[in-house]
Amino acid sequence: MGDAGIVLLVVGVLAMVGLVVWWQWQERRKKVAEFTAFAQERGWRYLERDRGLVKRFRGSPFGRGHDRRAEHVLRGTHRGRRLVAFEYSYKETEGSGDNRRTRTYPFTVVGLATPAPRPTLELSRENWGRRLLGLVGMRDLQLESEEFNRTFRIRTEDDKFAYDILHPRMMAWMLADERALSIPFRFERGDLVVWTPGKVDRTRIAELLDYACDILDRTPDFVWKP
Repeated sequence: MGDAGIVLLVVGVLAMVGLVVWWQWQERRKKVAEFTAFAQERGWRYLERDRGLVKRFRGSPFGRGHDRRAEHVLRGTHRGRRLVAFEYSYKETEGSGDNRRTRTYPFTVVGLATPAPRPTLELSRENWGRRLLGLVGMRDLQLESEEFNRTFRIRTEDDKFAYDILHPRMMAWMLADERALSIPFRFERGDLVVWTPGKVDRTRIAELLDYACDILDRTPDFVWKP
């Protein structure tokens, strides 16, 4: 390949890179505009990024990888509860040299403020639980329902709190609700956190918000009393 050919190749590569960057910028502009309007419709606040949210929550999906980000952040109220909803992502790099690959893992996360801080309780599908990031002081818990134990993995730092939350009516509802079979949740400090893989969008936010509110609606009031 002559000098002219090399120059054309470099120009072509740079043009392709520039096109990709431009397309990503355009897509981001659209998403910012979409979520700004979405927030205004509901009387919420929108922020394009919030670094503080990267370290706010513990456990999955937080604390993994590198280049962690919290973007497209929504704050407001839903069904009388204070909320934060956002897209959380991190990257993992594997291999070396020509085989080095970096992959981005996005999640949609919703947090609802609870009436009072309480011990950590995390519930996920049993076949997913082993992949969840461990938390110091957490232990597995088995309930009297064998069906529930086969379906879900319960991790808690306070057995009584777990029993209070996972009362028989709550367990029956979760076994019958498709959302519970795909959406993990965690009570931690003063929040109930739910999350699902994938970039944030209106549909995912709506599903997570209603699921989290339904959990809190079924939580006994005495749980929040001193």
